Order: sequence, then structure tokens, then C-alpha cells
Amino acid sequence: MRPPTMNRAGYWRPLAVGGVLLSLLAAACGASTPASSGKFAGQSITYLYFTNGPDLQATKTLIAKFEKQTGGTVTLDTVPYTDLDQEIQAQLSAGKPPAVVQTTEPQLYASQLINLGAALGPSWVHSLNPNLMASVAYKGGYIGLPNQLTVMGAFVNVGMFQKAGVPIPTVSSKWTWSQLIAAAEKVQAANHTTFALAIDHSGDRVANVFAQYGTFLFGSDGHGALATPAATSAMSTLAGLISHNKISKASWIAGGENYVAGDTEFLGQQAPVLLSGSWEVAAFASSASFKWTAVPNPCDVNCGGGSGGNYMVAFRKSNDPALAEAFIKFMSEPVNQAYMSVQSDTIPSAASLAAPGSIKYPATVATSMDVFNKAATLMPAGFSLSEANPGYTAASLALMNELTDVVAGKASVAQAVAATEAAAAAANGKS
Repeated sequence: MRPPTMNRAGYWRPLAVGGVLLSLLAAACGASTPASSGKFAGQSITYLYFTNGPDLQATKTLIAKFEKQTGGTVTLDTVPYTDLDQEIQAQLSAGKPPAVVQTTEPQLYASQLINLGAALGPSWVHSLNPNLMASVAYKGGYIGLPNQLTVMGAFVNVGMFQKAGVPIPTVSSKWTWSQLIAAAEKVQAANHTTFALAIDHSGDRVANVFAQYGTFLFGSDGHGALATPAATSAMSTLAGLISHNKISKASWIAGGENYVAGDTEFLGQQAPVLLSGSWEVAAFASSASFKWTAVPNPCDVNCGGGSGGNYMVAFRKSNDPALAEAFIKFMSEPVNQAYMSVQSDTIPSAASLAAPGSIKYPATVATSMDVFNKAATLMPAGFSLSEANPGYTAASLALMNELTDVVAGKASVAQAVAATEAAAAAANGKS
């Protein structure tokens, strides 16, 4: 999901949130496991890492726990997100690849990565959510651990909905795009807001709407093609909302080819509904001046939100691949994922933690995070398989640009859909 990680930078939440975090911290720092204690004594690896803020201290805590259990050493090499790929390339060129890397695009290095599915075994693979694992599938194996995940979804201004007398969907609700639009317009009218909805200026967000209408940039298997009728419906809906200024037309066109968060209109109470993602939860908890909540994604054919975020991968030619594999497996253990998820308001990849309520988030964000945890299980794997295609970045950018051309009157919906299909076909399978 590119690049929510950048959007989340700069916030921090206090570590002490009652007994919830204290109990998780105790679990994370628990006694060493006798079976693995000392197994990697004297061995060391480097973990090349970027941080969004709250996850940094949690990562350090988990590394300390791992080192205590295994005797191995993990050196955390923290770099800015914008420098990550350059640093990876520099180390690869020097013939000294990092052992473990946190990246948003594991497929860029797929041919050089350890097949963790083979290294760690079927039970490890089966312990992880299959939809989320689709994003790291490669040649019949799995090249990474989905970690610190984010999920796309919607937020509403609670006070505005209440004033308009419009019911707020709960975690178990289901509503269509037509129902969402009707609700947003009714709330807009009752509160006299400038817009009905706000949305991130992002190819990912547009692709997620297309998925809800029943099609993926690279088809259901990650290498196919858009379904034209579904793509036409999705493009018509979004273009209509922006063209009629239900979503800010000026802001959309001004975005150009850049990612622009849509939370400005939402936080300014200019729009009662925001289409963004779970990375906003921690930010809103500290910055919103009004009551808000996450609500389920609208759906016509598919429900849920596309998931992405950060992934842990291991390079085959690093100094100690066995220790790297053990570290990634450790980070995937449910108790460690639960701890990380609470600290960073992210979605775990452990299947045992997928149900709402499995993660004991702080009370202030628990309802919203339950919505996003459920959303991660509802979107078919086709979205993640499309994201895993090396051509996804180029194709999603083309999708966003074609929508802009329709809004600006430079292309018809039919022309924009055809151009997006052609761009995806040209990018298919290419890095």
C-alpha cells in the first residue's frame, strides 16, 4: 500500500495505556524459551528498518526478547523511508546484503529473497492469514512476512451523522456504494459541509474502489486483466462524485501524480466521510477535535479493504540466513504480533488474531481497529495478488491519472478504462 507508511510519519502515542499495554509488555519481555535459548549464541544479523513512530520502541522490545531467547544479536539499522531502496541497492552492489529488511515492496527483490515458506514450513504458512500472504507469494513460495499491516477503509464524523439522523454502520454492517453516497449527501446537507466525501489522492485508493465493484488491476490471479463492466461502473461513480464536487474537484486535479492524504477536509470538518485507511487511527486519536469512528467499507461485489503496509524479508546471500529466518518466524508469533499491533495500530497477519476483539487495542481506538481487522479478512486475495505484481505501481498511477483526465474533461469513462487496461497490460509482470 504505497505510501501510507509515509503518511503515518510523525505521530507518537504514549506507551502507557492502562493494564492492556502493561500486560502485553510483560508477555513480550517474558522468560526465554528453553528449547531455543542460546541456539544462535555468538551470531549476529542486521535488520534494515524504517519507522512510522510508535513501532520503533516496540521493535526494540521484541528484538531484546528474541536475543534473550536465542543468544543471537540483531542490530537495528534505522534509515528514513525515502532512503530505504537506495540503501538496499548500495549493500547489494557491495556484495553484502542485509539479512532482514522491512520494505513496502518485497516483490522488487523477490529473486534474491529466501523462500520463507520452504524454510519455515507449512505450519508457519498456515498460521498466517491467506489473503495477507498473497502479497508475498512468489513462484509457489512466500518471500516475506506481512508485518505492521495497514488496511484501506472509511471514517465518519459521528456528530455530523447524529445531527442528520443517519445511522452509523457498525463492524457487522454491510452497505453498498449507493447507500454510502446517499448517507454522505444527507449528512452534508444537514451540516452544510463543503463536500460529502474526502478521499486520498492515491492509485491504491482508486484501485480499492475498483475492487469493491468487482475487478482488480491484474485480475483475480494477479496477472490477468481488468473486468471492463466493473471498471466502468467504478470509474463512473468516482468521476461523478469528483466532477460534481461531492469530493473536492480542485484538490483532486491539483494532486497531479502525487500521493495526497484526504484527511485535510475531514479534519477540517468540510466532509463527513473519509476514504483512507487504518494508518489514520493513531493520527486521529491525537489530532481530531471531534468524535470519529471507522466504519465498514462500502461494497457492491466485494467487501473489505485492500491490505498492505510493511513486510519483513530475508536475503539469501546475507551473512546468516538461518538466524534471519528464525527472527522473522519469531516476529510472526501471535503474542509478538499482538504486542506490535497494539503499539502501532496495525493489523496482524496471524490467522488466530483475525477476528474482531482478538487484539486488545486501547479503548480509544478499539472499535475502529476491530473494523479494520475484519476488513482485512473480507477483500478477496485478488487485490493482494494485484499489489504483488511488479507492475502494480505503474498501473495504479495510470489508473489515478486516467480518472483525473475524466474529471478534467479530457477523456470519457470508456476511454479512461481502456487506457488503464492498456497501461496495466504493458506493466504486467514488470518491475
